[in-house]
Amino acid sequence: MKNLMEKNKVLFVAIAFAAISLALVLYIANIWQGFHYLMGVFSPIIIGAGLAFVFNVPMKKLEGQLRAWKVKPGLQRPLAMLLVLLLLCLIFAGVVAIIVPTLATSVNSLTHTVQAAVPQLGSWLAATGLVNRDQLQDISKYLTDSEMLNKGAQLLGNLTGNLGGLVGNVFTVMMALFLMFAMLGSKEHLASSTNRILAVTLPKKVGDRLRYVGSVMVETYDGFLMGQLIEAFIIGFLVFAAYSLAGLPFASMTAVLAGVLSFIPYIGPFTACGLGAIFIFTISPWQALLSIVVFQLVQLVEGNLIYPRVVGSQVGLPSLFTLAAALIGGNLFGLVGMIFFTPIFAVIYRLVKEAVEAREASFSPK
Repeated sequence: MKNLMEKNKVLFVAIAFAAISLALVLYIANIWQGFHYLMGVFSPIIIGAGLAFVFNVPMKKLEGQLRAWKVKPGLQRPLAMLLVLLLLCLIFAGVVAIIVPTLATSVNSLTHTVQAAVPQLGSWLAATGLVNRDQLQDISKYLTDSEMLNKGAQLLGNLTGNLGGLVGNVFTVMMALFLMFAMLGSKEHLASSTNRILAVTLPKKVGDRLRYVGSVMVETYDGFLMGQLIEAFIIGFLVFAAYSLAGLPFASMTAVLAGVLSFIPYIGPFTACGLGAIFIFTISPWQALLSIVVFQLVQLVEGNLIYPRVVGSQVGLPSLFTLAAALIGGNLFGLVGMIFFTPIFAVIYRLVKEAVEAREASFSPK
């Protein structure tokens, strides 16, 4: 009788798995569309929770420091949250102050370069006989009178059409920031409420397992974010110092890009290097090539000497899984996915590894 029940249980699980798999295959488009709709609806909560995870790390450090300074317990959390807000504003203002002027300088330099190159290109084409002077004048007149006006009208239409989307995105960001501070201010209450709900709705074994998974997630994210923050400052300083010593332009901007994009494994450093080289190319192609060499040397030092010691085994994820996490997260959720999927994969990897080790231990002879 017991064996029959076990067989029926296995058969039921197999049928349920086959039915779910078939439904996923047949209705994958509808499921994915519904998933994206839900993600859009809950995006402020998701973004707010993600930001709360990120800024909980420095906030805990600040609360500990305020506690060491004998600040009143009732003021420690509000002061820490205020300092986190100031930190967020300083980071945003610093990035804007460095990136925007550099961007304007690059655009102006590129505009002057193109304006100087177009007459030379026209003279060369006329000298080779590929295009005569009259054709060049017709092309120039057409581009000036017709094409540019059309492009301007099209750009204005696109800007007007995207205004609603811009307002919606600003509202989402503001709501996410509000929810972030609400979660940070009442994180103990949220944890206590979650534990109470788990205790009354799930068996003790399942509740304990979920609490353990939650503790692993917090531990992994704290280690990953703290290590990455330290590494971001170090890599930014190294890039700035190396570019300054090599006499390369846009050292500050490239350093900021390297620090910010260092949160994206593998892809981030290459992106920072490429963007920096593109900006430098508007001034000097040879310096752009030199910047790539200098950046790769910095990356070599950082990857072999600094990253293993600063981040070390905080995440404990093999390089292949780290790259896969960045690619999958980027395809699903863009830049945010590329950053947060690495610790998510690390949590899954650790839990699966522990389950496999426990299973192997149960098979080994005692």
